[in-house]
Amino acid sequence: MDATTSSAIFTAAATATSWKKLNTGLAATVSHGGYDWTVQIPPSAEGAKAEIIACSGYGGTEFMTVQATWGQTFGIVEAAMAATRLP
Repeated sequence: MDATTSSAIFTAAATATSWKKLNTGLAATVSHGGYDWTVQIPPSAEGAKAEIIACSGYGGTEFMTVQATWGQTFGIVEAAMAATRLP
């Protein structure tokens, strides 16, 4: 995956307002380029960066692992915490 696409996906995840709690961590689905991308924050925050773990579109789902930078991870974690915080 090229850096421009992954950066756009991670930027979209940093503004996501809907997160799901899975056994493997918090996950959000964001749209980019006609596909739905799943971005996950692993449950162990120590040393774990956010990752793109799947791409879904016409024809099925492709599973992958594309890590975010630490700077991108911080913004994604902030968005996830804001979205899952109780009022």
